[in-house]
Amino acid sequence: MNVLIFGGAGEFGQFLQRDILPHVCDETVSSVERDTPSEEQRSMLRQARHVIVATPLADYAQLACELVHRCRDVSTSKTLWLIPSVQAGVWRAVTATLDIVNNPHLSAVFVHPMYGPNGFRETEPEARTFQNVLTATREGADNQLKSDIGHISRTFHAKFNIATTTEFDAEEHDRITAYSQGLSYCVGKLMFQREDLAALVQKEMPDLYNSFWANQKLILDFLRINSYTPQVIAVFNDAWEQTGKTTLRDILSAFQKADHMLNRGADSPISTKWYEKLRIACRGS
Repeated sequence: MNVLIFGGAGEFGQFLQRDILPHVCDETVSSVERDTPSEEQRSMLRQARHVIVATPLADYAQLACELVHRCRDVSTSKTLWLIPSVQAGVWRAVTATLDIVNNPHLSAVFVHPMYGPNGFRETEPEARTFQNVLTATREGADNQLKSDIGHISRTFHAKFNIATTTEFDAEEHDRITAYSQGLSYCVGKLMFQREDLAALVQKEMPDLYNSFWANQKLILDFLRINSYTPQVIAVFNDAWEQTGKTTLRDILSAFQKADHMLNRGADSPISTKWYEKLRIACRGS
């Protein structure tokens, strides 16, 4: 066994197994869940060369740190691939834990895949938003990452036309995504709070509506955990209060005003499919 996915039964874990990993690596891929018996988890973790953590955002840092501790005595190279949509807290917690464990065979990669089962193909209108945002690495002395990361980056580009950027550290990533992804999630939060507004979004933007409802927990966790979202929510709420608060046009107006204040009319360097769709809808409203 070479690749183990923690959270492989979730939507993103299934997406990785079905649509991504078969094109990226030739290794055997297996998965476990939090409720998998502990002995089975230990056995699979021992055999895995690469461990991808694809669990929900809540408690992500805790699980990642637990995995580092479970691997503290490994005598061969093992790499953790940590892919949360909020990076900074996970980066701080995991790097501190790696310092404590101090095993030269353990390394970690911190990367946010900006795509998913609702959009990752280069033919889609929002394809420019699909990228891997590599915010940090932590290398053990006996587990260098340059070769693995280079191979995976080249393969993603060749197979999916998805680039890998290293322009942003974890803090910069969280601020920028709060202003794009988090701002779009403010629309989702309105949907969750008011059925009448949800019905309006469902009628005019059914794909966005379906995706937001399917990912309600992730959206609310993102808004709660990303340390930059309080200012985003404040800006959006202020813009919302200046509308009639009853129509889709009101929703789009609040989004557009908040977007202009946060991003100054510029394109986000870490955008998302739904953020772009909302921007397009604003121009057409």
